[in-house]
Amino acid sequence: MTPANLSPTTHDLEASWDALTAEELRRRGSLKWTVEPGVIGAWVAEMDLGTAPVVTEALQQAVTDGTLGYLPPQLAQQVATVTADFQASRYDWQVSAQDVNLLPDVLSGLRAILERHSRPGTDVIVPTPAYMPFLTIPAQYGRRCVQVPALKRAGADGSPRWSLDLEGIERAMREGAGVLVLCNPWNPVGRVLNAAELDAVASLSTRYGVTVFADEIHGPLVLDPALRHVPYASRPEADPALTFTATAVSKGWNVAGLKCAQLIASGGARTRWEASPLSRHLEMEASILGARAAVAALSPDGVAWLEVLRGYLWGNVQLLARDLSQVPGAELTRPEGTYLAWLDLSGTPAAASPARFLLERARVSVNDGATFGRGFESFARLNLAAPRTLALETASKIAQALA
Repeated sequence: MTPANLSPTTHDLEASWDALTAEELRRRGSLKWTVEPGVIGAWVAEMDLGTAPVVTEALQQAVTDGTLGYLPPQLAQQVATVTADFQASRYDWQVSAQDVNLLPDVLSGLRAILERHSRPGTDVIVPTPAYMPFLTIPAQYGRRCVQVPALKRAGADGSPRWSLDLEGIERAMREGAGVLVLCNPWNPVGRVLNAAELDAVASLSTRYGVTVFADEIHGPLVLDPALRHVPYASRPEADPALTFTATAVSKGWNVAGLKCAQLIASGGARTRWEASPLSRHLEMEASILGARAAVAALSPDGVAWLEVLRGYLWGNVQLLARDLSQVPGAELTRPEGTYLAWLDLSGTPAAASPARFLLERARVSVNDGATFGRGFESFARLNLAAPRTLALETASKIAQALA
């Protein structure tokens, strides 16, 4: 039983987050705050807001007990069980714990699928803008990355809304691509793909025999309260023989450094995975601390903390959108999920090199759009998982620099 003091109130959590300062975050020494000293860190996808107290307690207990060695099979099985239970309770996706394998991280799953579960030389479809490693990893395995730019339209509130170019994806499949990387929620544009979009992808996958690697690491971080995450593999048309899902608690609970993700596959995909000793061995590369953190994160106290976090991040989104909407030439995509905002600066003085401009003029470190795919050179990715005071300061500094 988790001690009651590991369930702080919403007010206590938000007050503790609000109290964080840039000086304290620099002292802690995270990657986000140390690569560019003296500036506001708003780039790499890690949060400033710590993790759930129940996760902290689990890690402290591991240190006290001295359980810092190799991952025991019973703990790996416990992670598989709580992962399956979470998928069922959260998303109504019935997953067998036997269909869950541990990984050190999501990208190791993608690497395994490209190297061991796709045809040599096959093309890999990546909708763009895309998480940067999705664009570079295929070439490391002799595969060509086929970028399919997203379609941009105006959403109901007038802000940009990005969607998959299904015709472009089908064209790439028809021309022989063998793997599609599907990021949902979509880093960096923050889209939460709906059932109709997923069904369309599943239909194309089945028609052309294309494997889908579904990266759902941001699934717990659907911020818009009107939306919910729909796992791709839960859709009736998704062929189990062609579907691999990767997930983790690393983003939602801010424990990426602990190295424990999960790969979910059933049917033919499960058979293919189990047939490869190298794929199966990835489970042994997961961390014992990461496994303990995953079990704690998916407990009732861990999920309760997540709910408070989602509300706090959604508040940051609204405030940033309000402040940056006043900047001529700048256009912010409000994330429906993830804590990452996509900022179009093509109509501003920052258009030629957004990251360098904002670093030099605003003293804010962001990710440059050019690294997310061709045609996005005038964009930037902005991390909103920060104390509210710093999120507001970030918006103010960017607005002043662009003005």
